[in-house]
Amino acid sequence: MRVDMNNGITRRAVLAFAALALGGPSAVRAAPSRRSQLGPGSARFAGAFVNWGETGREHVLQAWEKWLNQPRSSVLGVDFYGEKAWEEFHQFAWVPALWNKLNPARNVVWSVPLSFAGTPLADVAGGLHDHDFEAAARAITASHPRAIIRLGWEMNVPDSNWFAKGQEDDYVKAFRRVVGIFRRHSAGFVFDWCPGWGAQGMPADAAYPGNDVVDIIGLDIYDFGSEGTAVERWTSRCLKVPFGLEWQRDFAAAHGKKMSYPEWGVGQAGDNAYFVQQMHDWFVANKATIAYAAYFDVDGLWPTQIDTGRFPNSASLFRTLFAG
Repeated sequence: MRVDMNNGITRRAVLAFAALALGGPSAVRAAPSRRSQLGPGSARFAGAFVNWGETGREHVLQAWEKWLNQPRSSVLGVDFYGEKAWEEFHQFAWVPALWNKLNPARNVVWSVPLSFAGTPLADVAGGLHDHDFEAAARAITASHPRAIIRLGWEMNVPDSNWFAKGQEDDYVKAFRRVVGIFRRHSAGFVFDWCPGWGAQGMPADAAYPGNDVVDIIGLDIYDFGSEGTAVERWTSRCLKVPFGLEWQRDFAAAHGKKMSYPEWGVGQAGDNAYFVQQMHDWFVANKATIAYAAYFDVDGLWPTQIDTGRFPNSASLFRTLFAG
């Protein structure tokens, strides 16, 4: 999903005030409806992308952990390194440094753009922006040398700056080149190749970079649309849709990789606790092969933030199923 990451950083006071006005994670105290089956390792499935607070995302993520009764520093944070221009790869070093300053124990999933508007993937594949990726790799290594690098995510989505349709070979070459750059800085990085769910604008597997440069096969997935019941949407738009959950499970197994869910959430179709339950059950059924999951707790193209009271049924069930 796309959000304005630049505004999220520069207008920190505004977002902090908004978070307080909405009540924050403590605003929802609904009673549980059933027990989680995730077991002792539930924190692995309780990560989140959260709003930018008064001093960054770390303190907001700590509130998220408390909301879910998860141990401090147990969940993964998700963030984005750069958004609009190559210069940001040199200017954003303070962002991972701030995460590290506020909590050195926190590990982060860094979503790293593979290109920017106006730059063809062929330029990246040809090495014309190696120095930019070197800067990003240095900055992330300094604070999170074991980070998960979600490089060039949602390459099958048409509005992506690195949309791979018609340039699949260049996407693959660019992905592989950048992985090589990051690996030279830290052998601890883990690389997540993450399409958007469904058919989107192209077959996702046409841009698979190769087993040697991919550690995790991710999928961003949301309860999307208003046609049909919640049950029908889950079956036809999430589970069995081309390049949906069942495809990801089979594709990951065929390549010997674990799965991830760096972005998931309710919201576009309203308050849908059924979707939350089904995602939980999917995690339970496949937990041995899932590396991590992170809820998209920020309003992006549509509202998805779940801890504000906007989606009371979903929030109540979420707290029950993903609690520590």
